[in-house]
Amino acid sequence: MLRIPSLNYTTVLCSFAFMLSASSAMAANDADLDPSKLVNLSLEQLSNIEVTSVSKHSEKASEAAAAIYVITQEDIRQSGMTKIPELLRMVPGLDVAQAGSHQWAISSRGSNDQFANKLLVLIDGRTVYTPLFSGVFWDVQDTPLQDIDRIEVIRGPGATIWGANAVNGVINIITKEAKDTQGGLASQSFGSFENAQTVGRYGAKLGDAGYMRIYAKYDDDDAAKNAAGHDAGDAWNKAQSGFRADWKTGERQSYTLQGDIYHAGEQYPFLLPIPAAVGAFNSVNDREDATGGNILGRWDNKISDTSDLTTQVYYDDARRGNYIYATNIQTMDVEVKHVWTELKGQEIVSGAGYRFIDASMRGSPYISFTENSRRDDLINVFAQDKITLVPKELFLTLGSKFEDNDFTGFEYEPSARLSWLVDDKQTVWGAVSRSVRNPNIALDDIRFLVGTLAPGLMAGRVGDKGVDSENLISYELGYRVEPRSNLSVDVSTFYNDYRQLILGVQGVPFGPIFDQLGAYGIAPVLPVNVGTASSYGFEVSTKWNPVNYWQLSAGYSYLQLKFDQPDPFGFSFNGKSPNNQFNVRSSIELPYNVNFDTSLYFVDNLTGQGVPQYTRLDTKLSWQALDNVELSLVGQNLLDNKHSEFAGFLYQQQSQIPRSIYGNITWKF
Repeated sequence: MLRIPSLNYTTVLCSFAFMLSASSAMAANDADLDPSKLVNLSLEQLSNIEVTSVSKHSEKASEAAAAIYVITQEDIRQSGMTKIPELLRMVPGLDVAQAGSHQWAISSRGSNDQFANKLLVLIDGRTVYTPLFSGVFWDVQDTPLQDIDRIEVIRGPGATIWGANAVNGVINIITKEAKDTQGGLASQSFGSFENAQTVGRYGAKLGDAGYMRIYAKYDDDDAAKNAAGHDAGDAWNKAQSGFRADWKTGERQSYTLQGDIYHAGEQYPFLLPIPAAVGAFNSVNDREDATGGNILGRWDNKISDTSDLTTQVYYDDARRGNYIYATNIQTMDVEVKHVWTELKGQEIVSGAGYRFIDASMRGSPYISFTENSRRDDLINVFAQDKITLVPKELFLTLGSKFEDNDFTGFEYEPSARLSWLVDDKQTVWGAVSRSVRNPNIALDDIRFLVGTLAPGLMAGRVGDKGVDSENLISYELGYRVEPRSNLSVDVSTFYNDYRQLILGVQGVPFGPIFDQLGAYGIAPVLPVNVGTASSYGFEVSTKWNPVNYWQLSAGYSYLQLKFDQPDPFGFSFNGKSPNNQFNVRSSIELPYNVNFDTSLYFVDNLTGQGVPQYTRLDTKLSWQALDNVELSLVGQNLLDNKHSEFAGFLYQQQSQIPRSIYGNITWKF
C-alpha cells in the first residue's frame, strides 16, 4: 500500500518555498520576463521530437509503438543533476537506486540488482554492458551532460532491433553532433557530497564541411554514510577525456569518429566471509582501479532518396581490478544497417552485426574463474518492416532478430507492433514481443564465496556451462493524447511472462580446498533454468505548461512482480524493485534571468531488502548573470540527513545517501 511519510518541518518549509516561488512567477508581468529565457520547447515541439531507438530509424516520439520517454537537453539543464544515472530518476517505470558513492542499481520494470542484467544501455549506439555479468558499471559510463543531445528510454523489450539483453528495456544516450558544441565551455562545481566536478570543452570547425570537439572532465566525490552516520569508506574520483569529429564529403556521405579514455580510483571497503566460523568476516579497505577507453567510427551513405546505408565499428577496452578480482575485457563490434523505402507504404530496416569479446581474468580465494582467459563471438542479422495499413493512420511493424552466440547458440527475438494515429492529438499502440537474456561469463564459469554455513564449510555460487537463456513474452498497450495545446498525457501498460529463469539449486558439497583462507569445503549453488515469473503494471507521464514561463511534469509507475518458485539462494529479483514510484518536477522562469527548478521523488519500500520507502526533494536556483555566464545553487536529498536506497553490494555493507548542496559556475566563450 502506498504510504506517504509524515510531514516534518523541513518538508513544510520546502513545500512553502515551492508554492511561494510559483506564486511569485504567476504574479509577475510578462514584460518583466526575458523572452529569451522562456521554456525552449513547446509541447507540440516535444511531441515532434525524432527518436531512433524504437526502430533504428528516425520517427516521431508521439507516433512510436513503444513505451518511450525522452530526456531532453532542457530536462537535463533544469534537473541540476551531474551524473547520467541521476537523470534517469525522472523516467516512470525505471528503477534507479544509488547504493554508495559510486554504485548504482538500475533496471526497467523490475529485476533490479547490483547485477541487473535485463536492461541494455548504449552510448551513441555503442553497447556499454559488461559481458562479465551482463550489467553495467555505471561509475565509468559518463560524458559531460552539456554534450548530451537526448536520452531515449524504452520500457519494455527492444530485442528485435537491439538483440539479447534488451529484455525489460533500452537506454540509448545520444550525444550532440560536433557542430552543435562549437566554441568553449568551462564548468566548475563545489559541494558537500560531490566535492568537485570540473568540465572543459572546446569545439572548432574542420575545413569547409567538418566540425570537432574535445573535452576533459574530472569528478571527486566524498564517501557515502553507513548506518551510524559515519564515513562509509567508498570515496572515489575519476578523470576522463574524449573527442568527436563529424564531417561530410558531398551531399550523401557523412562520417563520425569519436572516442573516450578514463581512469577511476575508488575506495572499496570489503567485508569478506572466512571459513573459521559462522558470522566471521575479514574487513579489508582496498582501492579499486577502473581504466578504459573506446573509439567509434560511423559512415552514413545516402545511396538514394529511398535507400540509406550505415556502417558502424567500435572497439572498447575496459579494465577493473581490486583485492578479490581483476578483469580486462576487450570488445570489437561491427554493424551494417540498411533503410529502404522504395516500396510504397513500407519502411524496411535490416542489417547484420558481429561482436568479438576477448576477456582475461584473475581471481582470488573469494572469486575465481574456471578459465583465466576466453574469447566469445556473437553474430546477428535482423529485419523489420513498417507496413502502412491505412495511410497516415494505421501501421503494422513486424520484425525479428536472429543471433548465434558462444553461450547458447541460436536465438530468435520477434515482435509485432501496431500503431493507430487516431488524429493529430491521439495515438494508440500495442505490441507483442519475445526477447532473451543470454548467460554471461559469471554464470558460465565463475565461482565466488558468499558465506560460511558451518566452521570449515563455505557456500559458493558456481557457474555451469550448461545454463540456457532466459526468455520473455511481453504484451504491451499504450495511449498518448494532447487534450489541450499545453497538456500531454502518455499511458502504457504491460504484462510480462518470463520462462527459463535462472534459479540457484543446491549442489553436492566438494573439497577440501587449500588456499590462503586455510582448508575448507564448498557447498555449491548452481544456476539452473527452472524459474518462471510474471509481472504486470502501468506507467503514466504528463507534461503541462500552465503559463508560458512555468513547466510542470509528473510520472507514476505501478509494478507487481511474482516469482512462481522461491529462490533461497539469491538468484531471484523478488522484492528488489518498488511497487510504487512517482515524481513531480517544476521549472519556473522568474524575472531578472532567474530559474527555479524543483523535483520531488517518491520510491516505495523494497520488501526483499529491508529498504524503507523514501521521499527525495531536489532544488536548483540558477541565475544567468551574463549571456555567457550562469551561476547555480543545487540542493539534493533535502528532506533527510541520509537514507538508504538499496542493499549493500557484494562483500559490502549497506550505504546511506546523504543530503548534499553544491554550487556551480558555467562559462561559455
